Amino acid sequence: MLHLFKYLKFLLTATNQHGVHSPFIYGYVTKGLYSKNQYSSSKNLDVLLKSIAYFNVEKVQLSSSEAVIKTRIHKEFPNIEFVSQGADVFYILEKDIVKIQMVLTDAKNFNNNTLLLIDGIYKSNENRAVWEALKQDEKITVTVDLFFCGAVFFRKEQAKEHFRIRI
Repeated sequence: MLHLFKYLKFLLTATNQHGVHSPFIYGYVTKGLYSKNQYSSSKNLDVLLKSIAYFNVEKVQLSSSEAVIKTRIHKEFPNIEFVSQGADVFYILEKDIVKIQMVLTDAKNFNNNTLLLIDGIYKSNENRAVWEALKQDEKITVTVDLFFCGAVFFRKEQAKEHFRIRI
């Protein structure tokens, strides 16, 4: 019940592509997240797969080895390489969200074009606190709150912004 209340509150404060004034995020939302392709019934996995397609990702890093997720990614994108550093997309599973600070301290994990996708940012108070701390991190310039997951970008050329987008 509490999760439903959080979702309704999110819907009241979130926007769609019309509330986005960043060309980078506008493109990501309209051509990526809102694309007609439906990869999965799971919102988190669908966002991950749509992001891989939109950004033409070659390397993915998972916070833990999840065979189901790897299999699903390989089914849609057979040429994807799973790496332990230097990924285009780094996917943090909900169960690993508390390890995020350790991940962020290793500069080899991220570059200007890396997308950090974090699963389950509203699942617990601890996850929510981690998400709020990430939004304040000086290395992070853009965050996109999608309720089911959060997207983090490290783009140096972009002003620090936070978006709440309905998907």
